[in-house]
This record gives sequence, structure tokens and C-alpha cells, in this order.
Amino acid sequence: MSFRELFLHWTYQAFAPGTLLRNKYNAFKELLRLDDRCLELIADLEEIHYGREHADWARVEWLCEELGRNLRGLIEQLQSMGPTRYMDLQDYFSKIHFYVRMAVTVPESEITPPFVFPLEEAHLHENQSGGKALHLARIARETDLPLPPAMVVAASTYHYFIEANELRPQLDARLRQIRLTDPAELAALADEMQLLIQEADMPEAIANEIEIAAMELGAGGRLLAVRSSAVAEDGEASFAGQYASQLNVAAADIVEAWKNVVASKYAPRALAYRIMHGLADAETPMAVLIMPMVDAACAGVVYTRDPERHDNLPAPDREHGVLAAYAVEGLGEALVDGSEAAHTALLSRRPQHRIIARKDDFPVPVPTLKRLAEHTMRLEALFGAPQDVEWVMDTRNRLYVVQSRAISTVDASPEEPFGPPDLPALLSATPAGAAALTAGTAQVIPQCSDIQNLPRGTVLVTRNLGPALSRVMDRLAAVVAERGSRASHFASVAREFGLPVIVEAEGCLDTIQHGSTITVDGLRGTVHTGKPDSLPEKTFVTPRPLGAMRRLGAAMPRIAKLNLTDPLADNFAPEFCRSMHDLVRFAHERGVEEMFTLVGRSGRGLAGARKLRTEVPISMYLLNLENGLFHSAAGKPEITPDDIRSVPMWALWFGLSSDRVQWPTHLRHMDWQEMDRISGGIISPDSPQLASYAVLSLTYMHMMMRLGYHFSIIDTLCGPDDRQNYIKFRFKGGGGRPEQRVLRLTFIERILTRFGFSVTTRGDMLDARHPAETDAVIQKRLALLGLLLARTRMMDMGLTRHDQIDEAEQAFMLDLDALENRE
Repeated sequence: MSFRELFLHWTYQAFAPGTLLRNKYNAFKELLRLDDRCLELIADLEEIHYGREHADWARVEWLCEELGRNLRGLIEQLQSMGPTRYMDLQDYFSKIHFYVRMAVTVPESEITPPFVFPLEEAHLHENQSGGKALHLARIARETDLPLPPAMVVAASTYHYFIEANELRPQLDARLRQIRLTDPAELAALADEMQLLIQEADMPEAIANEIEIAAMELGAGGRLLAVRSSAVAEDGEASFAGQYASQLNVAAADIVEAWKNVVASKYAPRALAYRIMHGLADAETPMAVLIMPMVDAACAGVVYTRDPERHDNLPAPDREHGVLAAYAVEGLGEALVDGSEAAHTALLSRRPQHRIIARKDDFPVPVPTLKRLAEHTMRLEALFGAPQDVEWVMDTRNRLYVVQSRAISTVDASPEEPFGPPDLPALLSATPAGAAALTAGTAQVIPQCSDIQNLPRGTVLVTRNLGPALSRVMDRLAAVVAERGSRASHFASVAREFGLPVIVEAEGCLDTIQHGSTITVDGLRGTVHTGKPDSLPEKTFVTPRPLGAMRRLGAAMPRIAKLNLTDPLADNFAPEFCRSMHDLVRFAHERGVEEMFTLVGRSGRGLAGARKLRTEVPISMYLLNLENGLFHSAAGKPEITPDDIRSVPMWALWFGLSSDRVQWPTHLRHMDWQEMDRISGGIISPDSPQLASYAVLSLTYMHMMMRLGYHFSIIDTLCGPDDRQNYIKFRFKGGGGRPEQRVLRLTFIERILTRFGFSVTTRGDMLDARHPAETDAVIQKRLALLGLLLARTRMMDMGLTRHDQIDEAEQAFMLDLDALENRE
């Protein structure tokens, strides 16, 4: 705080205490607004940290910056209320905010040459090549397996392109708005970001390098394939099928093809997949592979250890597993995008690779197929894990490896994890996802492109397995598809997420009834009517957070942990604040204290804060802002409810003091001041520091009510202008166990929702808002709130079962009817 501000404060204190009080009230009102905003931001960060909301890392960074900005403002308001008492609070804030920023800020992007280099040099630029290129480069360096020649456009090119076009702020502004629960909004934001990429200009120097590389690979008019190799792709997260490839690209069109691949980084499915893995956008820059097109006779995928169980095989093959080869004629896009069923062959993993199963129409000759098996087993040995290998065979039966990555999951357990469900079978098909048993509500949606909002627990029944399904992964219990393959990208992602998928389910669109409850056996590939009694609810989890989201856990103690719990304790001081939540709590409590101490010392300006004398055993102080009390209250050291003129306060008090509520009035007969005097200075339970308070005008009320271990905040405007009227209500805390507090919140939510409030809950905090209405309706709702506060003050201590909520709701409605009919 500047010397000028201190001088003004002292001047007002000496010569214009009324002005000082008004300024202090205005600061207090702003402090309350900022306090509320800070708690909302902390709750939002907790929702993300605990996995209840999937948000882009840009939102995490933005929330932390917003929290810092609002908390700084909160502290400034407190300092303006008590300029000489909190001068060092900003220093403690700056220290904590620095630690939070350090924890959540993604390291700066690397923008250094080379921007284009041969595939063989990828190992020299590991941070710039992406997983796909690094794997292929290792194959080229350590084996003689056949690979197409390729050039890598480095991830630093992506960063250069983003920075040169100043796209990062524009991208982050959209990324932080993403809600995976709103597919329409996700699609709209994705379109905007892809358009930003496609309409931006490639710096000329970089464009020239890319074009030269393309001309060398495309000599003689040969067409090119432009494939993604994003950093983090084919690593701990596979990103299988999330990014686009551009095929049959002329060398002259290479820059546009590069931009299209980069733009696919912002496709809805890729965004959803990355966000669910907790990776920041800047952590997954797009490197790109350019390679000549192969004149493909057929293409496909090999799993060097088939995830599917094969119990009917000889013991040696069951022990060692089998190799599964999938193929389609021509290019392999129809296979990996799930739109076409593949020809399948099973081979022994042992030397000589005996063919176990192969249809006559399998498009790869037997000698070539065995050579393919040899190639892929060498890749497994090279990388030390079973591999998912993409391959192409040209018209001369020559094989090319175009990708190799670890298989997402391998079920190598010889024991069945569960038995078949004892339910009528609807159909039997081919398992393609996780070996899991799950049940849910069938949603029959033939085309993946028609999927909008899906409720959690959906068993999706559809025509094929499009990669776009990845964006609704957290809503799904299982997928049943008419077409598709275990080798599709979505099946690979499903195994990552532990999601059962069944393919080649002919007639499923007609056989399975929309809205019915069905069970999917992902091990045996069957679908059943109903749900087994013993089957637990599916737990909707995402993969273990990677990258940036891991750091949020380290930051949360500095953000949300509450260490300052007792406002009267010696350690309730700035030097003991260890988190942003501590600073919010400290500023709020001291702000309340500042209001009451200032009013108690001043006799001019607004009316002083005075104790409300009432038969209801609540310690409450009222601060009259403007016309909140009748003239009859003038000069009284204490006031009574009859002195209240404020419309919203009187309406609330009408419900709070209802004769339908039994209060323990015997506590009012204890002489607390005398007890305080003889007990050596222990603070009185009637002290303003522990009391409830209300700031009043004729049509406005802000009340904070402390009842036991919980507190409530009511902020309302109730006047003749219907459009401005509202009620905001917050309820938090309690003395019961967490599950009891949740039961009480459920009861409160039921009552408020019934009477037109919009309600949200986070942890043990409930927020509600009543929209604009006539003053008569707002008064009725405030009376309801008063009765609700009185009835729920100790309710959490008695609630142990969910069915008690029904009984409590019936009893409350009877009390409310009696209240509204009271003359």
C-alpha cells in the first residue's frame, strides 16, 4: 500500500470517519466477492486434480493465474480496511504464488534447428522427432528390416510455426474452454483451432526446407505420405489413430499437407485423448514424417502377441501365445479406422511360425506371411516387448514396416478373470477390446458422427469403430459394433482404457433395444440381457495422468490445503499461511473482524454494528448500510427483530425463527461474559469474532451465518425491480463424517431444486442461485432458506442412511406449509 493511500486513510479516520466506514464497507463487499471467486477457483482446480473434470492444461494454468489475480485483489481489499496491520501479507502471497507458478508452468518450447533431417538422424534429435520416427530410426539403425526412406520435419518446426503466427494465446484461449462433457462445444472449438492452423503462414525459410525434402523423396513425380510423429505419440500413451495422415501428396503440396497433419492435433478425438491422459498441448508438439507412397497390394497390422485368448490351441502355443496378422486389400486405412473387417491369420510365435489359422482369401502369400512374422518377432526382440506393427506389401510381394509400437495391453493371464454371466445371450461376436465384464444402458447410434451427449454408463451400439469414439471414452461402459477389427486404432485405445469392445456383431443394431440394460462380456465376445446381481458398477477411470497433470498433484498443497483452521489460534497469522486457501481464509476472517471492530469504535457515518437480541439462540450482529433498520432502533445498544426494516432480512428471519423449530434456548440463560471474565480471557462465545453477521439495506442483505461446524452465506437483492432480484446461497462444512455431510447436502439440494434454485455441489460445499423473480417470490424463498438453515443446523450428525432423506423431506414440507399458512 502506498504512502498516499495511508495518508488518506489516516485523514478519513481523523476528520471523516463516516467516509472511512463507507469505504471500508465497499472494500468489505468487494472482499466478499473476491473470497467467493477464490473458493470457486480452488474448487475447480480440485475437481480437475481428483479426476472429476477433464480439462486441458491451459485451463489449469489459467485457473491458477485467475486465482492469483483474485487473491491479490482480495488481499488489497483487506489492506485497505486495515492499512497498518497487513502490510506484509502481499509478500507471503508472492512467495506462495511463485511456487504454484513454478509447479504448473510447462517448460518453454525449444525452437532450434535443424528443422528437417533424415530419419536415420532422428536419434540425434530425440526431443524433436516424436515416438513414431524414433522407433523407425532405431529399426533402420539396428536392423536390416525393410523401411521406406523418410525425412523428419522436427517438432521445433511446429513451435516455430506457432510462435511466428502468434497462435499460442489464441489456442490457449480456446483450450481452456473445453469441456469433454459437451461434444458440440468441443467440436466447435476444435474447428476454430484447426482453422487457425490451416490459415496461418509457414515461414518461408522453413517452407523451403520442407519443399526440398519433399522434392528429393518425390523424385520422378512419386507421391508422398505425410504422417504424424508427435512427441508423446507411441510412448506411455499410444495416441493410436488420433492424428491424421495425408496420403498421395504431391511434392508441391507438401506444406499444406504438413499443416493438415498439424491441424489434426486439434481434432476433437485427439484433444479428448490428450486431455484424458493429462498432457499439455505444448508437451505434444507435432513432428511429421514424409515418406514415398508404397504401391500397396495389401496392408495391415501384426500383433506379435495376440491379446485375445486362444484356449483351444496346443499347450505350447497357449504358453508362448500366438501372433495375429490382419490385412486388407490396398492401403490399410480402412482397417485401422475400423470401417472394414480384416482378413485374419494366426501364426505360432515359435521359430518356423507354423500357420494356425488362415482363410483361403488372406491376401498375403504363405512365404511372405511367414517372412512378415519373422520381421515382427525381430521387432519384439529389438524393443523388448510385444509389438503392434503396421506393414505394407507392394505388388511385387515386397514387405515394408511403416510403424512399430508396444501393444497397449496384453492379457497374458492363463486364468479366466471371471465366469460367463448367467443371463440370456442376445448375440455372440468377436472380442476386440479389454477382457472385462460390464453392464450399462444401450444407446443404439448407427453412425459415430451422430454421437452427441452420452450419459455415463452407455453401452454404445454402432456400425463401426471410428477413432472419433475416443472423445466420448469417459462416458462409455462398452461398445458393440457391426464392423471393425481388433487391429483398429480404437480397439487399441479401448484396451488402454480397460473398455470392452465387441466387433463383427451382425444385426446388433436391430437385436439390441435402445435404452435397455445389457451386459457385455469382453472376454468371450457376448452380449446379454439385463445385469448380473453380483456385478459391481463400472468405475469410470482414465489412464494414469502423464506429463503436466502429474505436476498438479505437487502444486495442490500450495493451492488448496487448508492449514489455518482456528481463527483464535496463535498460528492464525500470515507467516503460517502455506497455501492460497490459507490466505483466502485469513483474509476473509480478518475482513469480518475489521468490519466489526471499526463499527464498534465509530459513532458517525453508517449505523454501528449492534447485537441482535432474540429468543433464538444465535449470536448475530447487524450492520445497517442504508435503511436496513427502522428509526425506532436509533440509540439502542441492542436491537430486536422488530427493529429490522430490511425486506430480505425480515423474510429470512421469518423462517429462521419459526415456531416449528425447537432451539435449545437453555443455553441463552448462561452468563457468557462473566464466564469469560473469570476464565482468564478465553474468548466469549458471544464475541463478534465467532458470531453470525448481516449487512443490511432496505432491499439488500449479505449474511454469513455460523451454526456449529458449518457456515452459510446468503447474498440477495429483493426489491421492486424484478430483473435485478436474485438469491445466492452457499453452504459448507459440518461436524459429521464426510458421508453424513454429503447426505445433508443431498437433502438441501432436493429442497432447493424443488423450489427453482439451480444447485451445484463440490465436495462438502453447495452453491445455489435463484434467478430473477418478483419480490414476493424472493421473500418466500428467503423464508424457506431461513427455515432450512434452522432445520439443518445439526442434521448431519443424525443422518446415516439415504432413506432418512425422504423422511426429512416430508417433515420439512409439513413445516413449510405451516410456515406459509401462519398468520
